[in-house]
Amino acid sequence: MYIGAISPIAMLKTVSIAGLEGEGVPFKKESINLEEAAKVVSLGNLTWIEIVVDDIVAETPKILDRLGINMEPSTLLSGYITEYEDAGDTLGIMVPFIFTGESRTQTSPCLIFMKKDLILTIHDDYGGKITKLYNYTDTLMRKLPQAPESWAERQTMLLFRLLDEVSETNFSVLRSIVERAEQVEIDLAGARQISRDLSLELSNMKRSVLSFLNAVWATHDVVRNLKYGDPDMVSDDDDILEKFEVVLATLDRQIQMAENVLEVISTGITAINTESSNQLTKLIVWLTVAATAVLVPNTLATIFGIPDLHISYIWVIPILVVATGISVVVTYRWTKQYRVLPFGRRKLSSIRNKFRK
Repeated sequence: MYIGAISPIAMLKTVSIAGLEGEGVPFKKESINLEEAAKVVSLGNLTWIEIVVDDIVAETPKILDRLGINMEPSTLLSGYITEYEDAGDTLGIMVPFIFTGESRTQTSPCLIFMKKDLILTIHDDYGGKITKLYNYTDTLMRKLPQAPESWAERQTMLLFRLLDEVSETNFSVLRSIVERAEQVEIDLAGARQISRDLSLELSNMKRSVLSFLNAVWATHDVVRNLKYGDPDMVSDDDDILEKFEVVLATLDRQIQMAENVLEVISTGITAINTESSNQLTKLIVWLTVAATAVLVPNTLATIFGIPDLHISYIWVIPILVVATGISVVVTYRWTKQYRVLPFGRRKLSSIRNKFRK
């Protein structure tokens, strides 16, 4: 849920438009004002309006009102990570942009509204890849159907391209998590002293992967709703709808890879816990050996100190030395069976292979 306090200094940062003119000629206008964008929409041609804002919650109602889109943004923003709302002549979608910050994965909403011959995207600075896609709209628009009656096919294909770009953008976050996990794996395999807390670092990565999985699963649900929900603003052409299977397949691969990474990170956490347990067990072993080494000769010395026993010191000292040695060896051999095996290189090699798949 993204609804919260409204920033008093919220503002539009960038308004850009692209689309097709009546003759099927692509056009693009960057850094314009919202009023000019509204005039272009009124011409009735396919138009994509790309808006970057400081505060989505504060600015979205004003944008929708100015462009004549009758949908409450709170309907989408009140959803958990994603949302899908079909109002007949208006389709609203919220999908997440995933980014890393403060050692954890976070999400930022991207709102997509569709009316006949209009697609509106609203997001903050985390939607940079959609902004980059805008730079190639001339080529993109030329590949869309040009017939006036094919308006649904045109905007469905553009919507597919937007969702595909969002899913690819989010995948880069998983790559960064894998790179961090590989560095931790290298540190685990090395013999040098590590100053940072690897267990905390791995736990943060595990939470990041879980957050990534939640966001990707939610996006997967939205794409399925688009394909099988039969909204009026989306084409009924099976060949065009099949394009959403590409996005679904991409999301399925991301889910599978994230689950593999999660397994590897869990293995690393187990390895660190095993190593800590091993070190603690070693400490207990040596404390036991030291205590026994002191206890046995101390007991013998007490016995030899009884006044009625007239034992020569020539015998006492060798007996104490031999008894101490025997107690140390016996105690060490007996406690050795309870030591935990360390996290060996074979396991580390297995982890490395999983990262490289």
